[in-house]
Amino acid sequence: MRYSVLPIVALSCLNGFFVATSTGEEDSTGGARTVRGDFGANDEDPGVLLEHIEQRRTQQRDSLFPVSPLKGVHDTIDEAQKRLYEPTNLRLGLTLNHLVQGISDSVIPGDNWGTTTDADFVAAWEVFNRGEPNQGHFLAHAEGRWDYGTTGPQTLGFANLSSLIGTANAFSRYDPTFLVRNLYWEQGSPEAGWAYRIGKITPDAILATSRHITPLTTFQSNGGTGLFASGYPDSGLGAVGVWHPNDDLRIVGLVSDANGDRFTFGNPGAGKYYTALELGAKIAPKTDKAGYSKFTIWRQPETGKVINGQTGLEGWGMTVKHEHEFTDDGRAVGVVRWGRSWKDAAAYKQQAGAHFLFYEPGLVGTIENDVIGTAVNWATPNDNSGGRDEYNLEVFYRFPLFPGLDTTLSYQSVFDPAFNTEFDHAHVFSLRLRSVF
Repeated sequence: MRYSVLPIVALSCLNGFFVATSTGEEDSTGGARTVRGDFGANDEDPGVLLEHIEQRRTQQRDSLFPVSPLKGVHDTIDEAQKRLYEPTNLRLGLTLNHLVQGISDSVIPGDNWGTTTDADFVAAWEVFNRGEPNQGHFLAHAEGRWDYGTTGPQTLGFANLSSLIGTANAFSRYDPTFLVRNLYWEQGSPEAGWAYRIGKITPDAILATSRHITPLTTFQSNGGTGLFASGYPDSGLGAVGVWHPNDDLRIVGLVSDANGDRFTFGNPGAGKYYTALELGAKIAPKTDKAGYSKFTIWRQPETGKVINGQTGLEGWGMTVKHEHEFTDDGRAVGVVRWGRSWKDAAAYKQQAGAHFLFYEPGLVGTIENDVIGTAVNWATPNDNSGGRDEYNLEVFYRFPLFPGLDTTLSYQSVFDPAFNTEFDHAHVFSLRLRSVF
């Protein structure tokens, strides 16, 4: 069954899209855009992902090749979604993300490349005060990941390179292939000054996030896209609330099942919960797109469960993320991040990274919605792992090949893989495709 979807994936990749970051415009349904509580900042959060899909449907952007071979298919699906929304208040979105990655060295001879597809389906049902600041809606997010008989790119980094930082966040197959990653009720918005979310949530898609750092549209390494010194539990039952004292400040509180598991509903009855408090502030913003700089503290109880960013041990930690716009139009942006865990409660004892992105750099003719980025990341494993400090350098260029097809070329240089002494340096090359319906 898994291989039967290959032709669909191949066709849909020709009709993909670039994720936009503007807000506040009417979407393709003809109604007010979905109101979200500004919990996550990038499209790893399903609420943000659905908004980005809707916004992209209204845009026409220049690409390397001006005509999409599947424009008619895309237009037909778009029109069907409009007709569905009117009688049901139901919004739907689908993304397909495909990654091919190769590594120069491997502890497993001959196993040096892999390819995986990540699919995300999001549905929001607006049932209370539709289009108002205090709108309430149910949101469901199903995710599927499958490979093609090769080693998945994420596994290449963790197993074949014995890397701590990793090389391909979100690109490893699931078994079973599809699962429900998020399922919750949400109400409120930044415009209301408050919001909350209750249900199955994903803490690492909410805390310490940035719209400029995501494995689906910008950087790729696990340590370069996630602050896993935070000891995040996996997706599980929980609640999160946000309060906006003013437009430039926000306070977030989160409680989530410490035994969370994306494949199940965890074990909330055990009474063990991951807790976090996050303070966010826009520091010297130059545009209305400026992101929050964030300070996060967290605590994790002992669970004995090793999954996502946690080790199963009790402990606590903190993270700091600062964003800065270097230009008045917000096209040049820098992000610096640091995280520290105590008592070996997280996979990383400490990590740090510096990222720089330049949007629409004008590298190729009149192409729009392209971006070039570079990052340097460092991480040290917890004391129980016996590994060494690891460093990662990453550069990428993302551009629309066809109208809607988001294509990324990237290179990573891995220095001193943490759990491998056979070699001290490796090269990583990647091609990523992204599409939306």
